[in-house]
Amino acid sequence: MNRRDREIQAYATALFEAVVEETLKALRAVQQRLEEDETLRSLLENPAVDIQEKYEAIRKVVPEGAGEAVQKFLGLLISRQDISALDEIVDALQREVAARGEAPQVAEIISAVPLTDEERAQPEEKLRARFGENLAFRYKVDKDILGGLIVRVGDTLLDYSLRSRLEEVRGRLEAIV
Repeated sequence: MNRRDREIQAYATALFEAVVEETLKALRAVQQRLEEDETLRSLLENPAVDIQEKYEAIRKVVPEGAGEAVQKFLGLLISRQDISALDEIVDALQREVAARGEAPQVAEIISAVPLTDEERAQPEEKLRARFGENLAFRYKVDKDILGGLIVRVGDTLLDYSLRSRLEEVRGRLEAIV
């Protein structure tokens, strides 16, 4: 391969990586909104709702600057009543890209209440320090954890939830009594 061919290949690889990362980022943002907004998710998954109303609703949550392909892809999912598969599709895309060695690792952060951007900054910083800069974050809410956080990065589970702390104390008390 001559110098010009290597340059062309480098450009093509850089473009591919940028497009895939931009697409994943946009899909993760939509995925996050659907996770946080049960009303929106219900509207999009309800077969009785007019498809145009669904298209309008999804357009409002797609991040500004997301490519037309993302809009069309989400429209396809809506038209085929498959929007409920978005989580699995994003996970599959993430695995596909990771197999190529280009995707960030996903850190799933579960909290009892939705976190503000300020509240998200500290765990993101600590997780990047521990696992590296190439992390993407996905947030979920689970009221059953009562407080604190549960974090999953790959096979690593970090449980800082109030529920697990209370269960630990209960176990100690039962051992004493």
